[in-house]
Order: sequence, then C-alpha cells, then structure tokens
Amino acid sequence: MSNFPNKYCIDIHNYERFPSREVKIGDISIGALNPIRLQSMTNVPATNLEASIKQAKAIFDAGADFVRIATPRILDVESLKEIKKRLHADGYKNPLIADVHFNPVIAEEAARIVEKVRINPGNYIDKRASFNEIAFSETEYQLELEKIHESILPLIKICKENGTAIRIGSNHGSLSDRILTRYGNTPEGMVEAALEFASIFIAENFYNLVISMKASDTRIMTYACRLLNARMLDNAMVFPQHLGVTEAGADIDGRLKSAVGIGALLSDGIGDTLRVSLTENPENEIVFGKKLLIPFQNRIFKYQVVTQAKNTYNPYAFEQKYKQIPITNQRIVVVSNNPHSEADIIFYDDSNMCNINPDKPGIADIKTIKAAGKPSNLYPIIHFSEIDKQKNLFGTYTFIRLSTFDIHKNIIKDVFTKSNVCPVLEFSTENPLGELRYFYKELKKINKNLPLLIKYQCNSIDEDGLISEIGVFPGSGLVDALANGIWLDVPNKNTDEVQLQLDLLQAIGLRYTKAEFISCPGCGRTNYDLEKLTKAVKKEFSHLKGYKIAVMGCIVNGPGEMADADFGCVGAAKNKVHIYKGKTPVVKNVPQENAVEELKKLIEKSLLEDDNKAYF
Repeated sequence: MSNFPNKYCIDIHNYERFPSREVKIGDISIGALNPIRLQSMTNVPATNLEASIKQAKAIFDAGADFVRIATPRILDVESLKEIKKRLHADGYKNPLIADVHFNPVIAEEAARIVEKVRINPGNYIDKRASFNEIAFSETEYQLELEKIHESILPLIKICKENGTAIRIGSNHGSLSDRILTRYGNTPEGMVEAALEFASIFIAENFYNLVISMKASDTRIMTYACRLLNARMLDNAMVFPQHLGVTEAGADIDGRLKSAVGIGALLSDGIGDTLRVSLTENPENEIVFGKKLLIPFQNRIFKYQVVTQAKNTYNPYAFEQKYKQIPITNQRIVVVSNNPHSEADIIFYDDSNMCNINPDKPGIADIKTIKAAGKPSNLYPIIHFSEIDKQKNLFGTYTFIRLSTFDIHKNIIKDVFTKSNVCPVLEFSTENPLGELRYFYKELKKINKNLPLLIKYQCNSIDEDGLISEIGVFPGSGLVDALANGIWLDVPNKNTDEVQLQLDLLQAIGLRYTKAEFISCPGCGRTNYDLEKLTKAVKKEFSHLKGYKIAVMGCIVNGPGEMADADFGCVGAAKNKVHIYKGKTPVVKNVPQENAVEELKKLIEKSLLEDDNKAYF
C-alpha cells in the first residue's frame, strides 16, 4: 500500500485510549472509554443443553463479560432460548452472542433471542470464496452489493426492534470471491468487506455495530485492525473493535500469538472487546485475557515521548527496515549469556567468560575481551558515555548501548554515521513502544543502514505474565520490524529465555525454528476431539521447521483460514476429518484415530517428492 492513511490512532509515541462509538450489548456498554470487555465461546453443540450451560457458566465465572455460541442450524436457535432461560434462572444474566454463518434466516431468528449476533461478510449472503479467479465487472460488483443490501434489511429491522447488536467479523482466508477479485486476500480486502456491510447498516440508520478483523497471522491481523481504524476515522464513524488472533493454537504458542496481535493494538489504544482463541478449555481464554489486560486497566495518558500523530512508516504492511547485523547469518538475532544455547550472539562477562564458545560471535566489554586473550569472535560492547575513552575502538565492529534520548547527543550522531557500529537500545519510560518508534525515526535521519538491537528488562515472574508482557513489548515493536535483534533479561532464571525469544519471533512470523501450528479453539460446529488431535499433531510434527500444519474444527472457515498452511486436518463428520495439502483435500473422512498416521503419510510423500529427505 503506497498511499497509506496518515493516522490510525491518537499518538504513535504515547499511549492514549481511542474513544470509539459507544454500543450497548444488552446491559453492558462497550466502546467509548468503557472497560475493555472479555469474551469466549463454548465449544460444544448448542443442542447439548447441559454441556452448553455448564460451559457458559464456567466462562462467566472466569470473568467473561459475554459468551458466544455457535448457531449453525435453526434447531440451535431453539436451544439458545433454553440456554438463555436457564442461565438467567441461575443468576447468569450477562449477554449471549450467536455466531452465524451462511444462513440469514438463522441470524434473524437468533437476533430475537440473544443480545448480539456475529455475521461474517465473507459468507453471509455474499458468495463464499471458491478460490477460483472470477472476474466481476464494476456493474456486476455493484449489483452484488445491492442484493446484499436488500437481503440484510430483515435482520436490521429485527435488531432495531429487539435492541440487538451486530458484529461484522471479517476473517483473513474467508473473504468472498467478489472481494478477493478486487483486493486479494489482504488486510485491505478484509477492511473493505466489513465496511461495505457497515455502510449498509449506516444507510438504514443502524449504528449498534462492532467490527472485527481476525487472522491467524499476527501481522496481518494487526495491520487490518489499524487500517480499519484509519478508514473509520477518515469517515468520522469509529465503531468499537473486537480483537483476536484466530486459530492461534494452544499452550505458549497460542498465548504468544494472541499477546502479540492483541497487545500491539491495545498499545495503540485500539480495542474495546477481545477474545484469546486457544485450543483449550474456553475458560482458559479468559484467565489469560485478564493477564493481557493488566497493563491497560485504568491506564491514562502520560506524555513520555515527543508526540507523533502521523505515521513515520507504513503501519499496514510488513517492510524490512534494517540491514542485517553483519557478524551473524540471521536477519533477526537473539542474544543470551548462555554460551551453549541456541542464541545467535553470546554476551560474556565475569560469570561465563571461562566458557567462550568459539563457534559463535560474542559481545563483551573491553576488560573481558582482554582477559579472554582478545579472541577474534568477541566484539566490544560499550556504553555511549565511554566513547571518548575508546576512540581507537572502531576498527572492529562495535555495539553501543544507549537510551532513547541519548541519540540527540553530538557524540552519538558522529559515531552513528559509521558503518561498523550497532546501537543497543535500552528503555527508560513506561512506554517502550513509543520510545522504540521515536528512536527508529531519529536513527534513520542519521544513518539508514544501521541495524538495531533492543535490550529489554522483563518484570513478570509467572509464565503467563511473562508471555503476556513480552507479547505486548517487544512483540508490538517487532510486528513492524522496528529492530532486528532482541536481548531479553528474564527475572525467573528457570525460564529458557532463548527459546522464549525464538518462540516470540515465530509467533510474529519473523523467524521459524520449529513447525508452525494453526489450530482453532473449536465451537459447537466441531464434531471431533479437536484438542486431543491438536496435541497429537504437534507432538508428531514439531520437528518440521518452516512448515505450517493446521488442525481446524469444521469446514465453515477451516479450508479458507488454513489456506496458507502446507498440510492440515479439517473436521468433516462425526469423529472424522479431511486431510489437506494446501487448499486441496487429499484424503476424506478419515477417522480421528487414524488422522495423524494419514497426515504423516501425506507429508512424507510430499517431502520426498520435493527431495526434502532431511526430515525423515
């Protein structure tokens, strides 16, 4: 996107909550400056009343504001009535949300019962993507929009009569053929799909809308949500945004993806409701969601960095911003003080200098380098205040530690015009993302070719807190490639900080050190044990570095949203799945217990055909 909107949030250097339009979901208000709300979704059929009610209660007890329920059939609408009735009788009166795909009649009936209905512009009335190239003339394109407008009028009328809210949920990978033809499977296409639907509701004077942009790729999700906010801002009609990284997976991988995508947007003041999508028990989503919200609860504007309203780089697409640190062969590097770790650069001091690894580049202060006998693979790291004392140092590659505002000192400007130095940025305010963005802008004025390493002191001791913290930062800065090296200092020394950093880079899509797994959290449309199969697939195929493998609950969004996966399983019938290679189902209706073996046969065959025998 060459001509991108200049503004998507209030200030990219200082946190300030973006005041979207206030919307009522039952008795709960979202948007404006109301608290950011949490939700999750049941993963059992709505017709299983006892299980649905039990799960909804567990989600509410965990702290959710809303519970969403898959509603694929008219029969499920009848179940919604009973679920709501029995929840209310037991004192659970928080709003329910119906998740509807394909069938407008179901949405219309559900809107009479629940407080909010979610529809997907990629398959609601509009033609679901066939992934074939279909040409639409401008006239045909507009005629399709007019048909959608006419068909959506009954839903609008019912929602007005019942005070029901609508979420327009646009998903990467499940856009319609009409949108794909014009915009491709892009953040721009996701935004246009949602705004076309929103314009229909606005034309009919219906404003009780929430909009979401979801993807399993954290960068695509982040860029789409930013672009949506920018487009709504341009039109002076900013609806609340629901945030979530869909198909994030489970365990640390799912939590990191969610923390990065959601955290990046919350850091810009964007987001009014959120869901952490995990292939686990739904209440786990609320537990981690609450961790993620801690830095943003009661957070107020605080001027810490020079204000910047307009973007200083394209925030809607990924762009490499730095040259590689030349002493390594990795574009994005990880630093550690463990000489035997998988880190790319080792930091040495008195605690580990007796274990210098000759096979990896290291960094150390001058004293340590001299004590070690000046090995050729050790490079100096100094504080900027020592530059005057070390003027003869710059015959070798040198790392310079400094804080954000040190960049304005004349001595730094002189040194950074050299090509054989690497800044190591340390942070001094409560808003490291704002500092990093500011430093990037100022560094590029001095030397566009320097790489940047960021050093960040983590504060959280417990695992979920740490995952949440690093997802918010440095994750939010790495989404925009504002550094090409990270060096985390983790307080809990039992944590493998190198693996944590590598997992963070993989969650963002910057570097792959193991297989990438895409798995949805499941819902009432899932007819097999999704969580069990996901664990089995991860155990069997984690060694396939660089490959994407998907485990999807059903065919509603599965084939589209796993379209960039190399291989995958998609729920088909009761306890059965289809096995996919890319977008193509290769083996159909495989019993769940045989899925891993069938998937293994397909992967082995495919990799051998590609002459990629190293994995087997």
